[in-house]
Amino acid sequence: MSTWLHPAGTSGDIKLVRTNLGAARLDPRDCSAKRSSDARPMLIADPEPPELAEKFQDFTLKVFMDALDLIEHGPKDPEQVIGELWRTKGTFGLYRRPVAHPLLLSWSAAAVRRYLAARAADQHARLAAGLPLTVPVRDNWVVGKGPGPVDARGVDTYEMTAWGRRYAARDGSTRDLWLLTFGAAKDNRPEGEKAVAAYVAARGRPAVDGWRKRHTPVPLDRFDEPERYRTVQPAQVRVFEFGCGDGKHKELLDWNGQQARQHFTGEGWPALLHAIDGTGTRPGSGCVDCKAMAGCNALPHAPELLRITPPEPRRPRRSVSISDLRAHRDCPAKYHATRQLKLRSSQPESPEVRRGRVVDDVLNQRHGSTPYQSCKALLGPADPASWGAGRLHLTGKEALDGAAMLEQHAFYCPLDGLAAEEEVRVQYQAVCYDSELDLVLIATPDLLHTRRGGWIWRETKTASRYLYEGEALLKRYPQLALGVLMLAAGVLGGDVARSRVELELLHTDDVTFEELDPSHPRTVDEAREVIAQLAQPWAQDQDYPATPGRHCGGCEALEWCHPGLEHLATTEQEPR
Repeated sequence: MSTWLHPAGTSGDIKLVRTNLGAARLDPRDCSAKRSSDARPMLIADPEPPELAEKFQDFTLKVFMDALDLIEHGPKDPEQVIGELWRTKGTFGLYRRPVAHPLLLSWSAAAVRRYLAARAADQHARLAAGLPLTVPVRDNWVVGKGPGPVDARGVDTYEMTAWGRRYAARDGSTRDLWLLTFGAAKDNRPEGEKAVAAYVAARGRPAVDGWRKRHTPVPLDRFDEPERYRTVQPAQVRVFEFGCGDGKHKELLDWNGQQARQHFTGEGWPALLHAIDGTGTRPGSGCVDCKAMAGCNALPHAPELLRITPPEPRRPRRSVSISDLRAHRDCPAKYHATRQLKLRSSQPESPEVRRGRVVDDVLNQRHGSTPYQSCKALLGPADPASWGAGRLHLTGKEALDGAAMLEQHAFYCPLDGLAAEEEVRVQYQAVCYDSELDLVLIATPDLLHTRRGGWIWRETKTASRYLYEGEALLKRYPQLALGVLMLAAGVLGGDVARSRVELELLHTDDVTFEELDPSHPRTVDEAREVIAQLAQPWAQDQDYPATPGRHCGGCEALEWCHPGLEHLATTEQEPR
């Protein structure tokens, strides 16, 4: 009998296990059961959901990758391909491809030019060093084992893949794998992920097919002599990180075959085993495309939590958060670019935003300590004029203001006097499913904790101004409204009458503290109205038009938004 059992709500064959680089990241926020289900491509949801499609392309790198395929494997002139990108709205005339939003077209065109410049720079460096150049390879590289006897997991075939741009030297000495990220090039990929990438580059064979069936290795006799380099296992592998947003590239590793095998054995395979064998459940954004969602008991159901009109025509299952809804309220195009496609420019954050992030990081670290303790017992920064958290550092007035806010928080720390048996969750994703809308709702309060049978939902914000007298609290902070609705619906369990939503606004010299009762009908009605006003336009929108206005100046998608750029240019020219 297999040690890995079909999750409830699924059917199909589990004899094939296929892992990719994402499986090696081991994000503790991910759901282990979803990760292991994803590693079994022949496993399917039962019943299978209907095939529904969005109007716009929602795979951010699809247009970018299709353009590079035409340039590198076409081969076509880059500017000709970019012209075709705009003319065909990113479909390149290919079958059943949704068009791309104008912001994605603009981003993709810029990313293609940046990528080609980065590749040219790398090849120039190799030429200067007397090393062989690498050429584009169309093949999928797959490391496979099987079909063979069925093992204890019920598996007869194991495959590993690594998605990216692939290159090889014609003498067979070197293979390159370029990994892609939407924004700035990263240098903090997990060791297990890098090890798997290198091993697939070193040992992968050309293969075709895939998807919901086993890959088929391309027979070696299909390659004539000039193409034989595509089948040779290289002596050296390099893995690069390319930032589509900033155009920079970094060499993550340069290993020989033995090093690639050693790192895979030490870091890569253990990480993949966690993905393959995982069984625990943790609701989150992954619920949206989880094969096992229909049979999952861990995901709370809250039908009619929003009470808005379902969209027509029907849409694929989606997730939504308050950050999504606020972005859509500001500008639908901004929402599509920054929240759906995850595109954000690398422009520096404002001092207020940076200060808020550092204060949040410090509070999260303090509240997440085990055993937990009140911030009253903890000292502030050793040098209030120069301190930080993570990669962010504050100096001068920013630092002094942030230190003062930490001091103010100590008087209202929710852990002060909290009994040792109570439960504390820091930055925990509260998730529920609205079956009427086929919608996964996600909220991440700063702190959740139990208190005498109820749940306390704390939102802590750094503030540059005080609340105006008579200002509608739930409208200004709609995350409070969603907290009220989730607690009222019993998403977290506990006694609703003993539960509260709290707002803590930190100033440099004071704290504004507000409390909301999710068992109070009028509070719940007001919260539902606030969320419905945000969610109804979002739920119906499929076009995501740009709506230029005052918000354009600080928009993270401005770099690719022609209406926003034109609006700002016009505004600057207007007489004051």
